[in-house]
Amino acid sequence: MRSPSRIACIGIAMGSLAAAGRARQAPDTYGTAVESYLRVPAVAFQPYRDSDGPVSTTGDGFSVPVARYGSGDSTFTAPLNLPAGALITSIEFDYCDQNQVSTRSHLKLVVTRWTGNVIDSTPFLDSVYDPECGFQVLDVTSSNIVVDNYFNAYYLLFFHNVGNGSESITGAMVGYKLQVTAPPGSPTFNDVPTNHPFFQYIEALSKSGITGGCGSGNYCPDNPVTRGQMAVFLAKGLGLAFP
Repeated sequence: MRSPSRIACIGIAMGSLAAAGRARQAPDTYGTAVESYLRVPAVAFQPYRDSDGPVSTTGDGFSVPVARYGSGDSTFTAPLNLPAGALITSIEFDYCDQNQVSTRSHLKLVVTRWTGNVIDSTPFLDSVYDPECGFQVLDVTSSNIVVDNYFNAYYLLFFHNVGNGSESITGAMVGYKLQVTAPPGSPTFNDVPTNHPFFQYIEALSKSGITGGCGSGNYCPDNPVTRGQMAVFLAKGLGLAFP
């Protein structure tokens, strides 16, 4: 299989990942400025077909990473649960590859319609032989995959062609950035035209049901916000509830 062109090869032992990994960004579940991450453990990967099993799982997750592989030429899949509207920016392939003879194992992200038809996918991310374990990262920002959970489904596919445990997956990670939806062609409020500097963001608040404006078809963008109005914005925006 062809190797992707935009791979950042890290190639370090799994035991050193915590020390050498990327610095944690905060916040990691909201905001559009930072890349957030969805961790997919090895046990989330299941055989794609009956013929891809039986599943073998090794490691204790403490001194040895948990790894999963199938028998012979196998394909595994793991579904992804990503926020609607997010831009998928990267995928990480965590693996153990101790086989110097095989053609390597591979990971890719696949997008299907609800009907099951494949409509998009990333290039293959290939493992690299390592006496211990390692990982590879692929920047997929240019693929412009925006999450649409209503029409589409998102999966990771893991391939390997040996079943003796010398090639296995220890997990994966998907990076994404939250986005503010694109503005509509016509304004919702009389006093916020399409050329208003805050048009996109006010329209996003309106379409999300967070605000209905100040009445009479206006938003009153220059009016101060009271503590009561702030409570409405935050409670609706964050989905706050009481027990």
